[in-house]
Amino acid sequence: MKIRLCVSLTLLFLLGQSHPALAAWGPFVSTGATTVNSDTSCAPTNAGQAICAARGFTNSMVVNQFNGSTWSGWAKLAGAITSAPSCASDGTGHAICAARATNSGMVATFFNGSTWSAEAKVKVTLSSGLSCATLGSGHVLCAGRSATGSLTSSVFNGSTWSAFDNQAATSTSGPGCGTDDAGRVVCAMLDTSSNIIVNRLGGLIGNKGSCAVIASNQIVCGVFGVTDSALWVNEFTGTQWTGFQRLGQTTVGNPSCTALGGGQVLCTVVGVNSKVSSIVGP
Repeated sequence: MKIRLCVSLTLLFLLGQSHPALAAWGPFVSTGATTVNSDTSCAPTNAGQAICAARGFTNSMVVNQFNGSTWSGWAKLAGAITSAPSCASDGTGHAICAARATNSGMVATFFNGSTWSAEAKVKVTLSSGLSCATLGSGHVLCAGRSATGSLTSSVFNGSTWSAFDNQAATSTSGPGCGTDDAGRVVCAMLDTSSNIIVNRLGGLIGNKGSCAVIASNQIVCGVFGVTDSALWVNEFTGTQWTGFQRLGQTTVGNPSCTALGGGQVLCTVVGVNSKVSSIVGP
């Protein structure tokens, strides 16, 4: 598509430029021996800690916890899913991970800081995976593409999910959603002309990218390098971008980056062996 070609060409140009290095990142470490069949999705929980989820090769959701230095190891949750999961913080140290179920509905699990809930099932007919983002104060919104191409979304209020609400659209892709840190969520999709359409519910996407806020007006973004399949990162300091830095590791999918607090970010990537590695920095 035209947008992807433009983004890829822009990334090729940026990767070839000389830029000052970011602060030091730690080494890549294994998150466990489990193999996964999708990109990972991660969300912060308590300070310096995070959770991640992916689809396993048995089409179940697998989850992992990062305590700031080590991983708990991948655990399989009950139920089958047909998309990569999407995880988001609820703003209170807890997190939600949601995915499309085998009946095209939504299944979601809640992490309370130590354990995962049984999967909740929400009735809807999805034609894409989900994208979840925090609304703050214990609330999370998850959105997907409906069977008719509209943007459909449900809100978790801390205990229950709302019925899915439809926003009319003629989209050809699933949405990418992000919080605006003001109690609302922005979702972007592609329409039939490959243009980006945006709806503000109640953040922004880039092709093969994942960003995390590390401080006020400061962001770190991780991307998949189209020329070398490596993880590259760029930091916005509040006034300018420092430039892309190659962190390495041969990846086969999109990175997932999430803030840990204290000015640090956790990024996870799936390697050619279908196992997940993580890196913390800067």
